[in-house]
Amino acid sequence: MEATKTSGGTRFYRPELDVVRFLAFLLVFIHHVLPPLYDPRITHLLKGFAPTFFILHDVFRYGLSLFFTLSAYLICELLIRERDTAGSVEVKQFYIRRILRIWPLYYFGLALGVAASFGPDGHASDVARIGWFAIFLGAWNTAFHGYVTNPVRPLWSISVEEQFYVFAPWVVKYFNRKALYGFCAALLLLSNACLFYLGKASASDPRIWTDSLVQFECFAAGILLCIVLQHRLPAFAAWHRLLLVVGCCSCWLCASYLTLAHFSALDSTSSWQVMCAYALIALGSAFIIAAFLGIHSKHVPAWAVYLGRISFGLYVYHEFAIYVSATLLGHYVSFSSPIYYLKAVLAVGLTFFAAALSYRYLETPFLKMKKRHSVVESQPLLNEH
Repeated sequence: MEATKTSGGTRFYRPELDVVRFLAFLLVFIHHVLPPLYDPRITHLLKGFAPTFFILHDVFRYGLSLFFTLSAYLICELLIRERDTAGSVEVKQFYIRRILRIWPLYYFGLALGVAASFGPDGHASDVARIGWFAIFLGAWNTAFHGYVTNPVRPLWSISVEEQFYVFAPWVVKYFNRKALYGFCAALLLLSNACLFYLGKASASDPRIWTDSLVQFECFAAGILLCIVLQHRLPAFAAWHRLLLVVGCCSCWLCASYLTLAHFSALDSTSSWQVMCAYALIALGSAFIIAAFLGIHSKHVPAWAVYLGRISFGLYVYHEFAIYVSATLLGHYVSFSSPIYYLKAVLAVGLTFFAAALSYRYLETPFLKMKKRHSVVESQPLLNEH
């Protein structure tokens, strides 16, 4: 692999990774807007093709794994550059930056969730569950008690991110490159031990999927990608990048086939199958990041970069948009009805509209504050060049 060395200076921003962010959101959105699995109407409509639909439906949720892997890569890259530039990592400044980026929108989303609990089709009992989300234990709460019915449901993943942030700056501050490899090996060992136990216990798919320790495998993949590249940008030919994308798709399809309980009882899925599947999910996520990393900015669509920059808002608001569209047009609509597809279009429009407004009026003031605490500048604001 040819590679080009980037400057290890005080700025690191790759617009092509914003495209990856948007792609990750798009996959998650498709997963959530599609009919639920086990819907008998799907089996009746697709007949012999229903298993293929189930596999693809599951693959789309791996957009979240892509988010985790990309987050780990970027956080590790920025912290190592900070250490190389300033001689150390300012842990306090790291936490201030993360708080200013995540908390305002996250807690606003939780507040909307509390309001939705008392709205049409809401459940007041969801408020207590949202309380666990507020202290970043939403992933554990979901793992042990199932998904909340509220539109804040996808935000369990923010708890996983915040748990990663607890140790990330300390590890980069005190670990050299060789020790970081050891740390990643420990993370992988921990994740796979958890997967082995959950497989032996015949745990349900949501119990496994929303477990923080399980998802740490994707964070290990992102960190490994960072330390292997050593600030380099892979100079792949177009066909190399295409092969990586195909490799990602192959990994994810195999992972879905290995873990889905739609083909056999879950208790017949061995621990080794589950462990192999989650390794493939993490590997596929690393493949897609490597496929995009280093693409020249002139080949990156401006609209995709914009959508990547507002992707956090897209993620936070999309379930609310789906909820509103279903409330207005009906929750149970025939697939043959145009209203079913109108609901999806309305959900898309509401999601993008809410995220654009949120970025401009809610997030931007805090992002300006965040920039004052940056050692290595990363993603610029939308009105900056």
